[in-house]
Amino acid sequence: MKGSLLGPVLLALALRLTAVLACDRVVGDVARYERVARHLLDVSWNPYETRHLYPYPPPWAAAEAGALWLARRGVGSFPLNVRTPVLAADLMLVALLAAVARSGRASPIAPWLYAVHPVSVLVGAAHGQFDAIPLLFLLLAIEALARERRDASALALAAAIAAKSFPVLALPFLALEGRASPRSAARYALIALAPGALCLVPFLAADPEALRRELFSYGGIADFGWTGVLRGASWLATGVLPRSEARFWPAAAAVSRLAFVGAWAALVYASRAGRWRLSAERAVLATLLAFSTLYGLQSAQYLLWPLPLGLRRPGREAALHAVAATAGLVGFYLFLAPGVLRPGPLEEGAVRWAGSLWLAGALATLAASLAWLVAVLRDGGENRLRAATDASERPSNSPSR
Repeated sequence: MKGSLLGPVLLALALRLTAVLACDRVVGDVARYERVARHLLDVSWNPYETRHLYPYPPPWAAAEAGALWLARRGVGSFPLNVRTPVLAADLMLVALLAAVARSGRASPIAPWLYAVHPVSVLVGAAHGQFDAIPLLFLLLAIEALARERRDASALALAAAIAAKSFPVLALPFLALEGRASPRSAARYALIALAPGALCLVPFLAADPEALRRELFSYGGIADFGWTGVLRGASWLATGVLPRSEARFWPAAAAVSRLAFVGAWAALVYASRAGRWRLSAERAVLATLLAFSTLYGLQSAQYLLWPLPLGLRRPGREAALHAVAATAGLVGFYLFLAPGVLRPGPLEEGAVRWAGSLWLAGALATLAASLAWLVAVLRDGGENRLRAATDASERPSNSPSR
């Protein structure tokens, strides 16, 4: 058993350490992390006073400040220090997937696939984004629920929501899992939401407008998703790259919200009403894939979201998504985030090639996400049909279970 855990963890460590050391530069999001850290250590304790730099719940600010505090005292560099929690989360995700595989609830190759997955290596180790942390806690919440430890599951989901906001999308599926009573579901929701809400209280009291502007008004970035494809196509046709911020895409932002929220609500209703026989794990995966398909303003790190759940049962759709997302990310980092993968910007002749790779990858990722979503929903429909068939074939004098 130790070998089945140690092998993928060591492989994940080797790949990510190589990427971290090769990309030890203060660029992109890492540069924004450092600016927030300087504000926290030198100006104010409130990260939301910075403008357009900190659209996250409060806890990650402590990681940014701690990374700079250590660097100023000669302990590591800021890029290395700020990636260390991300690296730890990635390794724990691999270990958790190995444990889930040993229990029979995931494919034996799931930890190996995540260990070597280019999207995970690029987003966490090269880019420095920390989505692996909320994804780790989200997977822990799902596993605790599978063991019928509802309070532990709710606490893990609370940690996920406190790291980044998107795991709140899993709340209705986890709270209602197992045909939970209204009282049990309400208890789960309270435990999952209260810690994050309490974390916001000091910032709400200090500067409610800053909190609203930076955290609650964040609409995304048109780097991926269907708006990212439109942006890339416009650049390819005109040679002029439109701005990526949500304020430059108001109609697309509004349509994205309506389309995704409607789809999410439909998934919640269908799961609760038995229209689809999806486990909480698969329902959450369907939600994240629906976001990837319908929400137009997506940052590069959002491409990581489906992986820890989707790789538990890998298939053709997961492989197609891996190829498409990897191509899109490589093109994106070379074209729109110079300095992340290489020390400086590309030479003029290679810029158009990188931009075309980004656009092709973004379009292919959109198609792969849709195909993956359809496959997950089809499984849910087949499970419902199978359950209905089994019920109709059960003898009338047989006890139900």
